[in-house]
Amino acid sequence: MKKKLLISVSLVVFIGIAFNIFIYFKNTINSEIVANLEGQIYYLKRVDGINTLFKSDANLKNEKLIYSHKGKGKDNYGSNNDNIIDYYYDIKSNTISFIAMNNGDWSLFSIKEGEDTATLINKADFMANTDYINNQTKNITVAQKKGSIYITQNGEEKCINKFYGLYDNKFTGYRPLGLSPDGKFLIYHSAEHLTPYGVMIEGLLNGSFGHNYIMDLSTGKSTRFIDASNIQWIMNIK
Repeated sequence: MKKKLLISVSLVVFIGIAFNIFIYFKNTINSEIVANLEGQIYYLKRVDGINTLFKSDANLKNEKLIYSHKGKGKDNYGSNNDNIIDYYYDIKSNTISFIAMNNGDWSLFSIKEGEDTATLINKADFMANTDYINNQTKNITVAQKKGSIYITQNGEEKCINKFYGLYDNKFTGYRPLGLSPDGKFLIYHSAEHLTPYGVMIEGLLNGSFGHNYIMDLSTGKSTRFIDASNIQWIMNIK
């Protein structure tokens, strides 16, 4: 009995170590893709459960907090909703407009980089203008079909990331997030599980599931990217 228990424990430990090695390898392979990215990105990232605005170089170096609405999003229910739900960075004026809660109303604010206090503009529940990465450029369109990612270029469609698993439109598969401004890279989200059950378990344990990846479309190789949303990529396209 003790021998069987020891074998079982040893097997669990081995599987855990092997899984961690696999995840490390998956997260670091092809890391040169990120290292060579150009430009800057703005994005929303959760900090203590709150969507907060950051920027960094596209290679993920020099991350900088732009603005947190923590403690300022008083709602109508006696609590706070401090999330930034939308934003737009205007390159010419170096001004950022964003939507956040103000005394029970979703409202438009503006702030310049380096400032600590945002200026309230008016009530608003959506941005009139955003410039997030999207799944279409002048020559390329990206789409998801049953968890797999397809790219259409010059009228020709091909699968660039095939999902092998039990597809569920909410819980499994790959989801394209958007192309780099020059159309050379694709950022996408992977649920990281072959079935919805694994996703639901991870979601219950961690409060989220999956990770973002970036693919070099010229090679088809991918690597881990920042787990963020509403990415605006600033790049001088030659």
